[in-house]
Amino acid sequence: MEKILSKLKNLSGVLGVYLLDVEGNLLYVNSSLDNPPIELSYTLASLKGYLNDLLDSTKMGKFADCFINGSVGRIIFNSLKNGDLLVIFASNVSNLGMIKFEMSNAIQQIENIR
Repeated sequence: MEKILSKLKNLSGVLGVYLLDVEGNLLYVNSSLDNPPIELSYTLASLKGYLNDLLDSTKMGKFADCFINGSVGRIIFNSLKNGDLLVIFASNVSNLGMIKFEMSNAIQQIENIR
């Protein structure tokens, strides 16, 4: 799994790759961000929970993925079939199409391993 996810981190503009379980426990992290990974993991899991609640209350389905664009970067969330969450932090100059493509490949490979 480390080999699969490190490929994502090596993409141009990717600042961090996080894989967490439903409770926010870190399963994998490779990041150049200054924030403590454990704090980010709980915040990301909480955000996914809020987004899932919003989708549920508006009867718009289940959480699948999410893109958050900031003024200097973006956060890309993607849910795995087992409920784990793959999150990528990237700069705005990163190639979003390439990241989404590689993220999709990584998710498929991870799900095949489990």
